[in-house]
Amino acid sequence: MSFIENPKPPRMWALWMLFFFQYAAIGIYYTFLNVYFRTAGLSGTQIGLLNMIAALVGVGGAMGWGYLGDRTGKPRLLISFGAAGALLAAQFIPYVNGFWSFLLFGCLGSLMNSAPSALVDSTALVLLGSRREDYGRYRLGGSFGYILTALASGFIFERLGLRVMFPAYGVVMSGFAFIALWLPPVTVHMGSRGSKEFGQMIRQPAWLLFMVCMFLCWIASSASISFLSVSLNAMGASQSLIGIVSTIPAVAEIPFMFFSGSFLRRFGPVRLMIVAMGMMVVRYFLLGWMPMPEWAIAINVINGPAFVFFWNSAITHANKMAPAGMAGTAQGLLASTANLAGVVSALLSGWLFDVLGPNGIFLVMACLVLTALILFSTGNLRAWKNEEQD
Repeated sequence: MSFIENPKPPRMWALWMLFFFQYAAIGIYYTFLNVYFRTAGLSGTQIGLLNMIAALVGVGGAMGWGYLGDRTGKPRLLISFGAAGALLAAQFIPYVNGFWSFLLFGCLGSLMNSAPSALVDSTALVLLGSRREDYGRYRLGGSFGYILTALASGFIFERLGLRVMFPAYGVVMSGFAFIALWLPPVTVHMGSRGSKEFGQMIRQPAWLLFMVCMFLCWIASSASISFLSVSLNAMGASQSLIGIVSTIPAVAEIPFMFFSGSFLRRFGPVRLMIVAMGMMVVRYFLLGWMPMPEWAIAINVINGPAFVFFWNSAITHANKMAPAGMAGTAQGLLASTANLAGVVSALLSGWLFDVLGPNGIFLVMACLVLTALILFSTGNLRAWKNEEQD
């Protein structure tokens, strides 16, 4: 299946709003979910194991949803259906207790949420067509959504309790599911893409190098997403401080997200990913060194441009390497790699938190990203020179 690009698709405001609701939900839910599990009595290792198994479910889910989106040409319906399933699964969590109950609904939520994870970015790139570098201007909606909810949620949860996050998440995800149905239609042409083309894609040396480096970097990113709030809590931070620390990167990323198209056109995704990895190494080393939780406010500013350069370059790079008609599958594989890294990261980071404490976990993550930086820089020297010649 290949997508037929519309140079000026209608209702592109819906794409901006889709990102707004998607990341608003993340700001409400995933910023504080592990803190909820911690207050419910789970240890760091149990939280890591729960996240690991849920991420493993997401690995298969992302690949399945991505392939289904390519084959059916109905990403809007699949995104909306997955969002509805994820919000319903979350509503059961505050009414159960214990590791196994949390695991059941966590896995169900991960399976359903992997549909938006796999399909939103690929659908956005298809709708943008030849203007793919302008992805950041639409993704900017996500920055504003995350800022609004992550900052406000910290203060609200501090007063009303963490259980409020579940109905709030449900409301925001309902808006996300509704907006998905308003996306411009994606016209498709069915072709013969299948296992042969998929196998050829993943056997490319450039693709394998890209996936290995993505895997290492996302182990660190998943550890930060899952355990930064828990680490700050262990260091004595309040819920409001955690909300501020989580919001700072989203504020810092706004100008970089707005001009990300210019950065991509000027420097290319390979060089921007190298810059992003370098910034990530610095951030993790500083988080591992900080003596007080308040220091995380300044340190986390680095994550703004680092995330923009890394993720926007990654999805652009994956889209360029994907065969015609397999954009959704390529983005699904990218999401699956992130989920697989989350599997490793969840168990590793939970164990590191228990053994090394809230600082030691980030020093290990800095070493992982440094390894990825060396591999990616070395492996792409030739591609980098070709980009300069072009």
